[in-house]
Amino acid sequence: MLLYLKSIFFGLLGALLVNYLADCLPHKRRPSMPICNHCGKRLSIVRYLALRQCGHCGQRRRLRYGLVALGGVGLVYWIQVYPVRLDFWLSWLVLVVFGVITVIDIEYRVVLFETVIAGGVVFLAIGVARHGVLSTLLGGSVGFLSMFGLYWLGKLLLKVRKRASSPGEEALGFGDVNLFTILGLLLGMPAVLVALWIAIAAAGVFSGGVVVRMWLSRNYRTDMAIPYAPFLIFGAFALLYLVRP
Repeated sequence: MLLYLKSIFFGLLGALLVNYLADCLPHKRRPSMPICNHCGKRLSIVRYLALRQCGHCGQRRRLRYGLVALGGVGLVYWIQVYPVRLDFWLSWLVLVVFGVITVIDIEYRVVLFETVIAGGVVFLAIGVARHGVLSTLLGGSVGFLSMFGLYWLGKLLLKVRKRASSPGEEALGFGDVNLFTILGLLLGMPAVLVALWIAIAAAGVFSGGVVVRMWLSRNYRTDMAIPYAPFLIFGAFALLYLVRP
C-alpha cells in the first residue's frame, strides 16, 4: 500500500511541477504566478489547481494535464520497483526535468535556454557523482560535437533540397544541440553515443509511421516537422530506466 501511495503522491507532485513550468516558462522565461497556457494571462492558484477554464479567454485546460499526471504516477511506480541507475530522489528530479523539456518542445517547438541551464546544473552534479569528472565532461563534449555536426548537416540538406520556406527554418534547432550536451553530462562516455543511436532510431520509426499515416490519408507532405527533443530524452531515458544496470 505504501508503494502505491508514494507513487500517487510523488507522481502527482512531479506532474504538477511539469505542467506548471511548461505553462509559465514559454511565456515568462521564469517561474511566476500560474498562467493560462493559451492566452498567457494570470490565473488564480485556486482556479489553476482546480483545472478550471481560463477566466480571460475561456479556454479549457488541455488534455496534457491528465496525460502528464498518469505518466507521472506510472513512472514513479516504475523507479521504485525496477532496478534503475539512480536512487529515488535523483530519478524523480531527472524525470521532472525530462518532462518539462519534452512538454515544452512538443507544444512550442523550442528547447528553452533556461531549461538547458537548470537541467545542465543538475545533470553535471549527477554525472560527476555517478562516473567522475572526466567521463562527465567527455560525455558533454561528445554530445555537443555529435549533435552540432547533425545540426549543420541538416542545414546543408535543406540548402541542397531547397526546401527551406524561410531563412529561420532548420532541420534541427540549436536547442537540440544544447539539450544533448547536458544529456551527455548526465550519461557520460560511451553511453552518450548509445543514447544518440537510440534517439535516431526512435525518431526514424516515428517518422516512418507519420509518413505511412499521411500516405494512407492521402495528405502526404515533405515539409512535415517533428519535435526532436523528446527522442533525445528517450535515448537517455532508455539507458537510465529501461536497461538493467
